[in-house]
Amino acid sequence: MEILWKTLTWTLGLVVMAASEFQSANRPLHDSQEEFLSYLQHYQLTVPMRVDENGELPSYTVKHHRPGRRRRGAVDPIMGPVPALDPDPPESRLFYKLSAYGKNFHLNLTLNPHLVSKHFTVEYWGKEGLEWRHNVVDNCHYVGFLWNQHSTTRVALSNCKGLHGVITTEEEQYLIEPLKNISSTTSSEWNLEEAQQHVIYKMSAIPSPQEHSQEFSCGISDLIKSSAPCQFNTPSPVHSSPVPQNDSERSTSTHRQRRSVSSERFVETLVVADKMMVGYHGRKDIEHYILSVMNIVAKLYRDASLGNVVNIIVTRLIVLTEDQPNLEINHHADKSLDSFCKWQKSILSHHSDGNSIPENGMAHHDNAVLITRYDICTYKNKPCGTLGLASVAGMCEPERSCSINEDIGLSSAFTIAHEIGHNFGMNHDGIGNSCGTKGHETAKLMAAHITANTNPFSWSACSKDYITSFLDSGRGTCLDNEPLKRDFLYPTVAPGQVYDADEQCRFQYGASSRQCKYGEVCRELWCLSKSNRCVTNSIPAAEGTLCQTGSIEKGWCYQGECVAFGTWPQSEDGGWGPWSLWGECSRTCGGGVSSSMRHCDSPAPSGGGKYCLGERKRYRSCNTDACPAGSRDFREKQCADFDSMPFRGKYYNWKPYTGGGVKPCALNCLAEGYNFYTERSPAVIDGTRCQADSLNICINGECKHVGCDNILGSDAKEDRCRVCGGDGSTCEATEGLFNETLPRGGYMEVVQIPKGSVHIEIKEVAMSKNYIALKSEEDDYYINGAWTIDWPRKFDIAGTAFHYKRPTDEPESLEALGATTENLFVMVLLQEQNMGIRYKFNVPIQRTGSGDNEVGFSWHHLPWSECSATCAGGSQKQEVVCKRLDDNSVVQNSYCDPDSKPPENQRDCNTEPCPPEWFIGEWSECGKTCDGGIRTRTVLCIRRIGPAEEETLEDTHCLTHRPIERESCNNQSCPPKWVTLDWSECTPKCGPGYKHRIALCKSSDLTKTFPPAHCPSHNKPPVRIRCSLGRCPPPRWIPGEWGQCSAQCGLGQQMRTVQCLSYTGQPSNECAESLRPTTMQQCESKCDATPISNGDVNNI
Repeated sequence: MEILWKTLTWTLGLVVMAASEFQSANRPLHDSQEEFLSYLQHYQLTVPMRVDENGELPSYTVKHHRPGRRRRGAVDPIMGPVPALDPDPPESRLFYKLSAYGKNFHLNLTLNPHLVSKHFTVEYWGKEGLEWRHNVVDNCHYVGFLWNQHSTTRVALSNCKGLHGVITTEEEQYLIEPLKNISSTTSSEWNLEEAQQHVIYKMSAIPSPQEHSQEFSCGISDLIKSSAPCQFNTPSPVHSSPVPQNDSERSTSTHRQRRSVSSERFVETLVVADKMMVGYHGRKDIEHYILSVMNIVAKLYRDASLGNVVNIIVTRLIVLTEDQPNLEINHHADKSLDSFCKWQKSILSHHSDGNSIPENGMAHHDNAVLITRYDICTYKNKPCGTLGLASVAGMCEPERSCSINEDIGLSSAFTIAHEIGHNFGMNHDGIGNSCGTKGHETAKLMAAHITANTNPFSWSACSKDYITSFLDSGRGTCLDNEPLKRDFLYPTVAPGQVYDADEQCRFQYGASSRQCKYGEVCRELWCLSKSNRCVTNSIPAAEGTLCQTGSIEKGWCYQGECVAFGTWPQSEDGGWGPWSLWGECSRTCGGGVSSSMRHCDSPAPSGGGKYCLGERKRYRSCNTDACPAGSRDFREKQCADFDSMPFRGKYYNWKPYTGGGVKPCALNCLAEGYNFYTERSPAVIDGTRCQADSLNICINGECKHVGCDNILGSDAKEDRCRVCGGDGSTCEATEGLFNETLPRGGYMEVVQIPKGSVHIEIKEVAMSKNYIALKSEEDDYYINGAWTIDWPRKFDIAGTAFHYKRPTDEPESLEALGATTENLFVMVLLQEQNMGIRYKFNVPIQRTGSGDNEVGFSWHHLPWSECSATCAGGSQKQEVVCKRLDDNSVVQNSYCDPDSKPPENQRDCNTEPCPPEWFIGEWSECGKTCDGGIRTRTVLCIRRIGPAEEETLEDTHCLTHRPIERESCNNQSCPPKWVTLDWSECTPKCGPGYKHRIALCKSSDLTKTFPPAHCPSHNKPPVRIRCSLGRCPPPRWIPGEWGQCSAQCGLGQQMRTVQCLSYTGQPSNECAESLRPTTMQQCESKCDATPISNGDVNNI
């Protein structure tokens, strides 16, 4: 009981945990409750009173005596098995009264026993792996409201040991906990007989903690990038051998769901929180927080716009308190995702079918979600705007059904839903589809970038088509099993009521953040960043967040809109509308199909109502008449359509590939004259025969049964005479053994096959060097004539197909369905002693009346079918058919008594693990678009151990050469680009001027210079820009030197020039005249006193 008084941030409607389990991350820890109370700004003491429904006082006892407890055979890793308690049934309704802060609180509480079920576990992993796992559910957790305030108040309380929990009103959140007997140091039990004082305080009374959280970048330019291209657009590997080889593509299940049916799916989900999540949210709050986020994810997948019913169910929550040895998580999203996918596969339970918990206690999961506080980025280990990463169409593939998601608060739910959408095969809206483009519907949850115009509360029609195509293709069969009990019953309280707008901002931007813009909060949540700027990532506030508009004084957010508080659209389940008219037939002859659709719009689901379940598209046969003689084979025509399309840079003539090892409804074509074939299309045109000798046809890439009446889905069967619906009376069996001793070295007749014969079987009794041959009445050999032995294959002879088989370890045989259009002769080319040849066929006879009165009919099991898998567990079945009693030939079921029909048998087969083989993942995008980048892929040595289970082995177990996992790409040179030299100095030295530089058109490696015309002129960088080094000095008067004085003796004048010059020495007229220096001044020259003689004066 040492930390019972620590703050409980109870999440309404979520798991209410015992306060003693975890320390709070929302306030400092204190050594005593007394110290904590002194830390609060204010608190009050109160005594909760247990009352009945009418408010009467039956007792003061607060603790629920011997609360009901449920334990699923919990195993403590340290202490070992913990025995389960024998619980008393808890009370389903409780009522309490208490007074505090001048108010009376009348609590109306209802037991919440379905918060978790027997499947859900929470695990805490340290350096050595699992440290602690809790799966104990104390049935003393209640939710409710204040009496007569049902729509505006929420209460979540535990009365396991006193009352712990939260009371939320419109004005405030109140926390309550028992007051510990401070004077007692020995007793750890609460007094059950006396009224117990409790502490009640407001959430606002707790001083805000000082958290040092890194500011989150709101850039979302790379919101979500898929790590692999869409698989349904990826061609199958080209086989280089003419002998059919098994495709490297592995199916996760041998069973494929019938197409075009809306079925309820269950995604059993593992959620993993890394240690940075624990550091940010705290151990106590992280479970509540994650389940709140997953609650939003689950609701998004229940939206009717998805067009399918998908349940997101959390079966296992792993909280990593330390780094794991085989799990590397950092800023690099691609490497972190690859590491996480391998790690989660390694802890996947291989012992569970999803409907039960195996002995090791680990719950099964179909999909894994990693939530991290790292600022992740694709292709580099540095922070950037990426929020999530996932493999496209990876659902149900153990190592690809996973995603990494950056935690940005409750809006992380949109990221997680988006990434799971990629796992379901969804592409971004507007990428390869019309959604989100001009003139079409706006981008929604699968938008590549979240903007104010994005609607993240629903799915686009393109997303609906992607997931429907994925599920209808049978790739989601792991989601078909419905858990015995819902693993987590999500709360009905809106997340915005649990975490207000300020709290949602703190989740994203740190402890000091708050809401800063209050207009369209339901469309965009604006928050203060750490730099005190008002920013948004264009993601709306959580549903239930309080809002206000001009017409709504008090509202809350619902699907991006502000609606009146307390109102919530009433849910209405969808209903199927009428079937549409039958569409155009896929073929003009030879048996095609047409389809009819219906939509879930009568009514359309609304307000969270369920989408329709059942068949949404139906098919029927059409144009079943045979095509005219000489018509081109339908599959052959489809291959020939690719003759005009280059394949790896070359043109080929394509023919249908009819060998084994390929999907019958994929268009596999053989390059004529070459020894390879490839899958040109994942599905042939609807109505194409699955095999040449079968009436079954392909629809949406799957083989569908067609009865002998050419009707899709019909159970009409041919009898032994190949009469559709017949009773086998129009023919008779001919069979025998040809074992005569004959000389070797020639052809000998075995038996004549009359015209019209059916079900022809010719087979050697034992292996020999002899060869079966076939010729006409005119002695023209069709098979193995003229001492020339044909390769085993199919021969079109006498109106039917003869299959000549010569296995290496079995006697050779010749078979045909018939009917033959001419008389034929079976021959044998004897090269050694005749070992014997058995023959059997049915010959038509003339009969008057029906033969069903002459023989009886009864139900029989056919022999076991081939195993559906050669290893890792397949299945076999024994079909029940109606047979004639005289010859055991199969007839139509209507001839047997339907009431006595036995069930079909089924059994497992080939359960041994498969040989190790290389798993080769999809190539990543190239790191550069030109000049040589690097791309990578996952290469693992794996072994299939079950229909949907694999294990990873050391590389040494795979005997073949390890495929490369890293290669160069886009090695072509980048186009020339502009390269600039440094700027010149600014000229002139003051005032407005210019700087100049040179722009060169250079090769991408900067080794060559091209003429400017080789580089695009529209993005040529500027070569001259304005500049200034400061204001120039003003013009000033510049006086010249004084000239000579005008008088040689005495007073005179002297002159000088005065110019107004700029700082550059240029003349200017901007100098002030008042400051102009004088240009003239007086001067005086010194006079000489002695007369000057001129030399011509006479002496006296």
